[in-house]
Amino acid sequence: MIRLSLATVLMASTVAGCAGAPPVAPASAPQLAAYFDCVRERGGIAISAHRAQSGEDQPENSIQAIEATGRAIPGAILEMDATLTRDGVLVMMHDDSLDRTTTGRGRVADNTLAQVKAARLRAPDGTLTDAAPPTLEEALAAAGRVGAIASIDLKPSSEAATLALARQVVDQVRRSGAQARVILITYTAESARAVAALAPEMMISAGLDDVSGLDGLNAAQILAWTGAGEPRPALWRAVGERGVEAQFGTLGAPGRRLDDVYAADGDVSEYRALFEQGVTVIATDAPLAVKGVLGAELAAVGRCAR
Repeated sequence: MIRLSLATVLMASTVAGCAGAPPVAPASAPQLAAYFDCVRERGGIAISAHRAQSGEDQPENSIQAIEATGRAIPGAILEMDATLTRDGVLVMMHDDSLDRTTTGRGRVADNTLAQVKAARLRAPDGTLTDAAPPTLEEALAAAGRVGAIASIDLKPSSEAATLALARQVVDQVRRSGAQARVILITYTAESARAVAALAPEMMISAGLDDVSGLDGLNAAQILAWTGAGEPRPALWRAVGERGVEAQFGTLGAPGRRLDDVYAADGDVSEYRALFEQGVTVIATDAPLAVKGVLGAELAAVGRCAR
């Protein structure tokens, strides 16, 4: 169990729906914990859509992707990437630069919000859209409209940089009143512990190589990220025995990711094997394919209130 100092408690805000209230947060497990416990106990599955996308016509990290995927996938988890502009606003962008996915140019950190908003998003199929990159505030609002969970990637350039970005993200999540529908993604046990203390009312995705990485963490606050590419059923069982849900990724580089490997023969039943071996959250570039295989298990999610 995490022990919070008075200073840490006073840094946090109230749980979802209380934006603007005095800055005091509970040290209890986040509201999402009961939801993920229910998914596992009912034999359900949750799908995490990489960069919020469920189709090639949707620009990554876009409002279009958020809304389309949230409508298509019951209980969808939408993985998204937040980056700071030059004037200190969090916008949704996977890369450090605007070049790959927009008509803009240069590093996000060298552009103002106005410059980022002047850019137009490109879909993976090359289609130029009329949409601008959303802010984190706009993305959280869109996820809320479709009843989805926003999973925000705190990209690990360094432990210090991760924590600095986490502070900005946590502040915006609290201002948006979205604490009960957000997961904060970390990649090391050290980062997980620091971010968990910073945001005790939010769920944390913690990158783990073995179950010892859970030491010093409140299991009720944690989802275990167990990597992508190589299934790890022994680790999935071990974290499950600690009361923590296991996540596994079939996403990655086109052609090498398991999503593509599974689809190569036209039979993607391998997703079911992951579920049967103990995975509660499948993070994927092909969320509709996972839904096609595990539709009944996904339906169980609808009976778990958030």
